[in-house]
Amino acid sequence: MPGPIIAPYARAAVLVDRAGNIERSKNVPTVNKVGTGRYEVTVGENIDTTSAACQATVAGGPGATWGAEVQVMTDSSTNNHMVVVFTGRNGAAHDQPFHLAVL
Repeated sequence: MPGPIIAPYARAAVLVDRAGNIERSKNVPTVNKVGTGRYEVTVGENIDTTSAACQATVAGGPGATWGAEVQVMTDSSTNNHMVVVFTGRNGAAHDQPFHLAVL
């Protein structure tokens, strides 16, 4: 069972390992790894990600590699309770651990 994240000013937050497993979270019930470097993060139903500020960073520690990259995308036409996180290395898709905060 993942532990909690103490993030009083974030509506949702999560720490995800490179395999797509939730390590700690707040208002994030699921993360699905749908391909190399592509993760679909579902947040609580009371959070509209298309009107939120979504910030992701590569998580340090074991699993992260030099040259790591991360990008986020929301799309109200598919699901306004989801953030898609793309991770990579040196311009190519690559699995990376990451933090995501939905503000």
